[in-house]
Amino acid sequence: MTKIKTLIGSMLILLALGSVYAWSLFNSPLATKYQADLNAVAFTFGIMTLFIAIGSSSSGFLKLRLGFNRVVVLSAACLGLGLLGAAFAPNLIALYLAAGVLLGFGDGLGYMLVLTNCVKFFPQHKGLASALCIGAYGAGSLLYKSIDGAVLTAFSLEAALLTWGLSCSAAAILGSLLTADAMLQREVTAASPATREYDLHSALRTVPYWLLTFMFLIDCMTGLYVIGVASNLGVSLASLSLADAALGVSVVAIANILGRLLMGVLSDKLPRIRLITFDQILSLIAMLMLLFLPLSMSTLFVALALVAFSFGGTLTIYPSIISDFFGIKNLAKNYGLLYLGFGIGSLIGYAVAFIFDSFTITFSLMAVLLVAAIVLSLLVRLPPELKVGHRELKKEHLVP
Repeated sequence: MTKIKTLIGSMLILLALGSVYAWSLFNSPLATKYQADLNAVAFTFGIMTLFIAIGSSSSGFLKLRLGFNRVVVLSAACLGLGLLGAAFAPNLIALYLAAGVLLGFGDGLGYMLVLTNCVKFFPQHKGLASALCIGAYGAGSLLYKSIDGAVLTAFSLEAALLTWGLSCSAAAILGSLLTADAMLQREVTAASPATREYDLHSALRTVPYWLLTFMFLIDCMTGLYVIGVASNLGVSLASLSLADAALGVSVVAIANILGRLLMGVLSDKLPRIRLITFDQILSLIAMLMLLFLPLSMSTLFVALALVAFSFGGTLTIYPSIISDFFGIKNLAKNYGLLYLGFGIGSLIGYAVAFIFDSFTITFSLMAVLLVAAIVLSLLVRLPPELKVGHRELKKEHLVP
């Protein structure tokens, strides 16, 4: 019963935290409020993405000092205070600090800790647990796009931000009341294989950790950039109207959630590292389509769907892979540091696009890096027990 309550509570918390990806709704109203350039306001999300990664990498260390539930409550407080600050920020600097730094840090803090804690309760079904949690995180943006849009239309910018902050903080705190600390549960600690429990220092001394880290950075760079400019690609490359290009955002959202759910389920049945290779191949195919095919609405949407599906699957599979390689006890720390690649990869992708001001050069570089990531995934040496597990999975699920 404890693990089911924890799963429900974790999904509720992550649904609230995932709402930050609805932020783009506020770019235009905030630009009007500050009489600022739209790109200057949109930069808030870039700061937020970076601090989501920083918060994620800090969660394991803060848990040791404050305890699991206190860190989740701290995450909820940062979420509410960040949006409260954004509602009344007098200028862009204050907005960057409130919505970029405080909101982003709090979101990453809760995301990483809740996700890794929930996965620990399901050692035999890590992929499914990860898929449900990350699927809830993705669904949060869809839910709050509707809620925030309705409040923005009916009331005001400040009312929308306050409603968002209060409702998400309340949901996260409620979820924390349902969620138990996995490492205080005897059945969880007994199920953790002591033979493969690496602390962060030990994990950093292994080659697989660095290979997985570089792969994750490349995967995030590609996924976050393409998803972030989906509607722009429709207008610039496929000559679509703004209304048609906006459909690409919906295609991305649906494909992303499907990738999270489907690849999470498959990762409990098939070798996880090979599924990462498969996701990278899908993204590479998408880059080649964007570079070499004449783009229509259909071909563009297929390319966007491939990237979004791949990115969603990657985020779902990685927590389970890190626990496979380095144990479950220190998962928040080991995955948290690697998750810095999420923010760094995003910044690199946008920096390359800004410096060269060319989709062709940007996608060419990403295609080359994806080839490198595929090679790295094939070079990852599996621990002996994983090799045995992979052989048994092939016997059970693959045709000889």
